[in-house]
Amino acid sequence: MKQRLLILLFFFISASLHAQLWKRIGSEVKNRVADKIVRQSGNAAEKAVDKAENSAADAVKNSGTEKRASPVAESDVVTASGSPAPANYKNYDFVPGDKIIFQPDLSGEADAELPARFTIKAGTAEIQSFEGEKVLHLEPNARTAVEPLMRSDKYLPEQFTLEFDVLYENSEAYFKYVSSFRVGFSNQHDQNYYNGGLYAFVIDGVSRCSFGTAKGQDLPGALQQSFGTGNTWHHIAIYVRKNIGKAYIDGYRVCATNALPEGADKFYIKADRYGVRIKNLRLAAGGDDKYQKLVTDGKIITHILFDVNKSTIKPESMGTLNELVKLMKAHSDLKFEIDGHTDSDGNDDANMKLSQARADAVRAQLVEMGIEGSRLTAKGFGETKPIDSNATSEGKANNRRVEFIKM
Repeated sequence: MKQRLLILLFFFISASLHAQLWKRIGSEVKNRVADKIVRQSGNAAEKAVDKAENSAADAVKNSGTEKRASPVAESDVVTASGSPAPANYKNYDFVPGDKIIFQPDLSGEADAELPARFTIKAGTAEIQSFEGEKVLHLEPNARTAVEPLMRSDKYLPEQFTLEFDVLYENSEAYFKYVSSFRVGFSNQHDQNYYNGGLYAFVIDGVSRCSFGTAKGQDLPGALQQSFGTGNTWHHIAIYVRKNIGKAYIDGYRVCATNALPEGADKFYIKADRYGVRIKNLRLAAGGDDKYQKLVTDGKIITHILFDVNKSTIKPESMGTLNELVKLMKAHSDLKFEIDGHTDSDGNDDANMKLSQARADAVRAQLVEMGIEGSRLTAKGFGETKPIDSNATSEGKANNRRVEFIKM
């Protein structure tokens, strides 16, 4: 009798374990299927965005007899300094606008003071010295929201780009459990828009982000790891053209949508619970097709970024360089004079030498990326040809530029 009971008990336990195993497998399958659906939805949105963007560009490029653009070479990108650019920037396609609207210079502001160029809509923010630089610190435990201090409440054009660097505090514990950080967009009629708005780019936890009404996307594994450290600066780049939006982190395109509500006039930045530090913020109008600019103006104005007082090209400028490479490979007759320009800060002779070195660096980079050197010349003009006032930080930023003049 005991033996029979033991046998029955054995079969009962085995059946129970078997059922639990299949239940766990079923749950895992459901989760994977759900993740796959989300990824497919995100991929579909990205394809729709690319199709819309490419159609607009092709309408201009195919109006003549020119060939279609060839893809960017798959060889490693090497900066003019000889050191390789991060691999995630190799095929970077973000191109900043060519007219700077807002680029605050924090270097002259005092520590622990309210920021002079931002309005605090909620919480607490202050200027802070950090790692040898002045940064904007959004205080922890305050759900701080800030927006640019502008003369008009309506300053966003229908096509714009927004970039900044961000460093999260206590991010390893923080990101795992809370919606941490957002850049929101709205119009002047929304008095409480920092709690909502027309749409927002949101980084949610260590693993996901969303843009507007589009479903959340998984961040690349490398980003998930670096976000968790709490001591890494990340470069955020956002592109908007009417209903189309694209967002990038450290060279990765993480979100894309073609369903943004139109009519945004302004933006805000908001952090939940834990603090963040922000620097190098730049809002620019434009980001138009470079070939169209060349046809209408005979030149292309870019704001390629360099290390301070050096000719070392920053990785986040690879999007501009990649687009120029595509353009020159598509139109083999194009030749450019690359003109370097600075603002009026510093010594005149030093600025002339720096602008020449930067023009040379850009030329060397394009040659490294496959463009024949015979199609490029480089010349530095220092501060002698400003296109904007040097009395404001935005004017100086517009004057610090690299122009490509058609020869």
